[in-house]
Amino acid sequence: MKKNPAKDIRQSLEFASFMEDIGWQTVPFQNRLVYLRRFPFIGNFAKCPRPDPPLSLEELTAFIKENRIFRFKISPNLPVHSAIYRQEKNELIKYKFLADSDPYNPTTTILVNLTRNEDTIFNSFTPAKRRAVRRALKNEIRIKLSGNIESFIKIRRQQFSPMGFLISGEMKMLMRNFYPEKADLLLAESKKGKAIAGILLLYHNSVAYYWYAAALPEGKKLCAPTLLVWEAIKRAKKRGAKILDFEGIYDERFPRASQSWRGFTKFKEGFSDQKAVLMENFSLASYNFPARFRS
Repeated sequence: MKKNPAKDIRQSLEFASFMEDIGWQTVPFQNRLVYLRRFPFIGNFAKCPRPDPPLSLEELTAFIKENRIFRFKISPNLPVHSAIYRQEKNELIKYKFLADSDPYNPTTTILVNLTRNEDTIFNSFTPAKRRAVRRALKNEIRIKLSGNIESFIKIRRQQFSPMGFLISGEMKMLMRNFYPEKADLLLAESKKGKAIAGILLLYHNSVAYYWYAAALPEGKKLCAPTLLVWEAIKRAKKRGAKILDFEGIYDERFPRASQSWRGFTKFKEGFSDQKAVLMENFSLASYNFPARFRS
């Protein structure tokens, strides 16, 4: 396959390799990548995350039939203020897609412009965030680059207990496919050397993605997450990224689906007031399968 120039990381070859490692099949469609997951007896669930516009759906019916797809989900990489937003949305509706009330990819996010100098970026933070950075430094929090994914997994397991055991495999596969060329793992340590928070950054097409973040209660108390973001910004700049994408915040269009995101939305908004609102996620149920499998 030729080098993929797609803007979003979910359409990158590294991400495709990651998806295959966790059990999905990658299939090209109209120069976009579609990921298939097979279900016994009913066929394939398909998703096409963040394809660049314009969308070309003329051959969709044949593609669905050929790959025995019972549900096709798509989250176009298109801001709502784009001149072609209405055109692309109408194209999806034409092919019987319906907007998802529970999006599988973030539909609103916060961006940080990394082309500015460090002082300008830092001074654009809210006063509370600037104070938190200074407080973390006063608390002798140290940030280090690490390749030790197990330390980060341990933090996330504790944060998401009792379901934390579900996350380790996916994190290891991300590191396998992106690290070190297109990923950074930053860990925050207390003055006693204990890892208390972390951020996993992924890189694609001059964008740094704030992919995973986690902190222990001790880390939050010492303001480690805020210092981590500041150090992640500086690291991303050093690696040539022009934008930091916070990978999702609360979207008022989907209040029920994103209700749990309100807390970290407030945290992320303290670093930038630049918000990107993207097109809704859409879903299509194939009528080649029994009705009970279409919902």
